Amino acid sequence: MPKPKSFLKQSKAKPKKEQKLDTADDFQSAGVEFEEAAGKWRAGDAVKSMRFFQRAVDVYEQGLQKFPQSIDLAYNKARVQLEIATHPILVDQLQRPLRDALEEALASHQYTLQLDPENADALFNTSQVLTAIAELMASDEGDDAAASEAEAVKVLREALELQSKCLNVQERKYQEFLEQERIASEQENAGDDVTADADIRDGSESGSVEEDGEWFNVVEPVTRDTLVDTVLAQLGTLTTLCSIMSSSPGAAPAHTFPWVEELSTSLFDKVQAISRDQSDRLQEIALARANLVSALLEAGYKSGKIDVETYKRERDAAFATTELQLERSIEGLIANARSLLAFNSALLDADNGDAQSQSTLRWNVLTASIANLKAASAIQGISQDDLATTHLLRGDASLYLCSMAFPPTSHQTAVNTAAQNAKNAEVYYKNASRLTQDQEEKDVSSIKSAVAQYLQAYSQGQAHGDLSNVLNASPRGQGWAISQLEDMISENLVPQSLLS
Repeated sequence: MPKPKSFLKQSKAKPKKEQKLDTADDFQSAGVEFEEAAGKWRAGDAVKSMRFFQRAVDVYEQGLQKFPQSIDLAYNKARVQLEIATHPILVDQLQRPLRDALEEALASHQYTLQLDPENADALFNTSQVLTAIAELMASDEGDDAAASEAEAVKVLREALELQSKCLNVQERKYQEFLEQERIASEQENAGDDVTADADIRDGSESGSVEEDGEWFNVVEPVTRDTLVDTVLAQLGTLTTLCSIMSSSPGAAPAHTFPWVEELSTSLFDKVQAISRDQSDRLQEIALARANLVSALLEAGYKSGKIDVETYKRERDAAFATTELQLERSIEGLIANARSLLAFNSALLDADNGDAQSQSTLRWNVLTASIANLKAASAIQGISQDDLATTHLLRGDASLYLCSMAFPPTSHQTAVNTAAQNAKNAEVYYKNASRLTQDQEEKDVSSIKSAVAQYLQAYSQGQAHGDLSNVLNASPRGQGWAISQLEDMISENLVPQSLLS
C-alpha cells in the first residue's frame, strides 16, 4: 500500500465556495479534499471514488505546472496514482490498460525522486510500483513470455535496490531520532525547558503558517516498526523473484540464486535484530520468512541445486516455527497449504524418470494441504474471500489426488478413492464459485467443478471423450473452456488422457 504523507489542517469553519488556487498549499489542500471524498466513497461507490481520486491527481498536476519544485505536490500525485493502479476496487474502474497506469505512476515517482533522492517514502513506493509492473510482466502468457519474465527479474532487482536505499535512509534517521530523544531526556531530567524538544518527540514539524487555513507537514519519526515494514517488503519482493525463477529457470542469470540466498540470510538476520521486543510483529515476520524460504526451496529444487529431502525438511521447518502460531493463523494455514501444493507441483515437474517413486510423498503432501485448508476454514472470523480461497485450493488438492489414480503414477490409494476425490473437488469448486466475489475466479471455479464432475464418471470408465457437458458449462464460451482444460492438463490437475 502506498505510504501516505501526513498533513494536518487547522481552519475556521466557513461556507463552501469556489476555492482559489494561488499557492502550492492551495493546490495541496484541494487535492487532499478530493482524496478524502474518494476515501469515503471507495467502499460504497467505486466509480465515484475513482472520479474523486482522478480529480486529486489533476489538481496536483495543475499545481506542479505552477510549482514544479514542490516535493509535496509531486509526492502526493505519485502516491495517488499508485493507489489507483494497485487497489483492487480502483483497478476494476480503470479505463485503460493496467500497465499504462503503472508506468504513469512510475514516471511520477521518478520525478519525485529527482526532487528529493533520499525521500524514504518515495523510495519505498517506487519499489512497490516496480514490483507491481514485474508481477504483470511475469503473468504474460504470450509468445514473448520468456522475454517478459527475464525483464521482470531485472525490474525486481531494481525494486530491491530502491528498498535497500530506503532502508539505509530510514536506519540513519532512526539513529538521529534516538539521539534526539536521548538529548531531550537529558534536558528534561536536568529540569530545562523542553518545549521545543517535545515537538521532536511527538514526531511533528510545522511548516509556514498561513493566516487563513493553516497546513502543517507532519514528519513522523522512523521507528522499529518502520524498519520492519521495509524489510518485510524486501522479503516479499524476493519471494516474487523466486517464484519467477521457479516457473522459468532461464529467466534469471546463473548467479542470481546464490545472490538471493545471501541477501535472504542478511535480511533474516536484520529483521531478527530490529524486531526484538516487537512481539506483535513476530508472527507477521515468521510468515514472510516462511513464504520466502518456500519459494527459494522450490526454485532451488527445480534447478537441481537441492534434493527432495532438503526441500521437505527445510520447508516443514519454516512453517513449524513457534512465532508463526500456525494452528491459529488463517493466513499462515493458507500459505502453508499453497506451499505444499507448490511442493507437489515441483515433484511432478522433476524429471526423475519414475512417476511412482515419490507418489507416497505426494499423497501425504496433498492430504496435509487439505488438512491445513480445513483448519483455516474452521477458524472463527474468517473472511468470505479467505473462505473462498480455502475451497478453491481444496478443490485443486482433491483433483491432484484424483489424477494420481491414472498413469503414469497409478498410486493404489488414489485408484481406490478416485471417484470420491473427484466428487470432493466438485463440491469445493462449487462452494468457491458461490463464495468468491471475483468474477474471473468464479468462472474458473465453475469450469473446474464441471471437469471434476466429468472425472467422477471418467474414473469409473463411464465417460471417455464426451466433454460436451464440460464445454457447455463454460460461462465464457467453448474456446475459453478448452484453454482452461489445457491449462489444467499442463498443471497435472487432470490426467493427460482426458483430451486424447
